Amino acid sequence: MTPILYGLILVVHILVSFVLIVVILLQGGRGGLSEALGGAAAQSLFGGGAKTVLTKATAVCAGLFVVTCLSLAYLSTVQGRSVLEQIPLPQAEPPAPSDTSPSQ
Repeated sequence: MTPILYGLILVVHILVSFVLIVVILLQGGRGGLSEALGGAAAQSLFGGGAKTVLTKATAVCAGLFVVTCLSLAYLSTVQGRSVLEQIPLPQAEPPAPSDTSPSQ
């Protein structure tokens, strides 16, 4: 059950990441990439309140992103998916016998 849940949350996390990127780039700002990608079209699509819609969408996507990040971190620790656990530890060699007998 946990691997299925992990995969589902991972897919949602990736989708939310892409939506968050798009919403941030569409926001009107200081003349950045929003004009090149149709920021004015987003304002005409949502009417005069485009900034409030995009701001709320950014907040919702950011909240979902944080929740999926924390969920993936928790499920990773429960499943033992730590990278450090997957690294094989080198075997300690026994110390070489030392010649402690007195020389004559």
